[in-house]
Amino acid sequence: MNYKTKKTLSRTAVYIICIIATFLVLFPFFLVILTSFKSVEEAAIVDLSMPKQILWENFSYVMEQGNLLRAFKNSLLITGCSVLLTVLVSSVTAFVLTRRSDKLSKVLSNYFLIGMIAPLALIPEVIIVKMIGLSGTYLSIILIHVAARMPLSIMIYSGVVKGIPRSLDESAMLEGCGFFRMFFQVVFPLLKPAIFTNVIIVFMGVWNDFQISLYFVTDIAKNTVPLSIYSFVGYMTYKWNYVCAFIVLSILPILIVYCCAQKYIVDGMIAGAVKN
Repeated sequence: MNYKTKKTLSRTAVYIICIIATFLVLFPFFLVILTSFKSVEEAAIVDLSMPKQILWENFSYVMEQGNLLRAFKNSLLITGCSVLLTVLVSSVTAFVLTRRSDKLSKVLSNYFLIGMIAPLALIPEVIIVKMIGLSGTYLSIILIHVAARMPLSIMIYSGVVKGIPRSLDESAMLEGCGFFRMFFQVVFPLLKPAIFTNVIIVFMGVWNDFQISLYFVTDIAKNTVPLSIYSFVGYMTYKWNYVCAFIVLSILPILIVYCCAQKYIVDGMIAGAVKN
């Protein structure tokens, strides 16, 4: 078997694997979309058959019965604040840890690295939240999300900061800039690829989170989108057309964000990997 034949076979195998993987991802998504337009009787038989009549009223029904707008408001508040705080705190932390070379910075870098593999300790978090009087508040959920996503965010920013020359920092300081002015006017704009990547990753993670919201949301009026879906499934058991309509509406924001900014994910992940 010559080289050209081997290359053709390997490329064909890669294409087959990609097609199978695409099918496994798109099949449930397509099934949910089809079911969301069906009647209750049609949705009871889970298959890929086309609906006899497209029922757009399924979506208006779930928006009213499932309090979807309220869930959207709660999720947007929690997700937006979590993304903003994560970007600001993680970028500053990564810059300081990368620029310093003492033992303390190395210890802290390893500490955050451990945070990427350590499981989320829910019981201590619940105790701490109650001790500081934040139980059942939006702030407690936001702070937990920020803490949980800081390790990966710091790693992403550190890779980019290492590729930024120290001479830029020194020049800005010589011109009279303080630390924060130097960082936000000189360094922060250069972190653009990593910022886009971090925003997308944190946004998707917080928006789709179920576990943290389940344990720390104590008021039904503060339910996020995943919690609302969970409650709605229990309320609409066997009415899968309404459940699927709820799911379709809930994933639209994250789908739009991902489709518009997906090209920045790869750029941000490889930024700083190679020094010029």
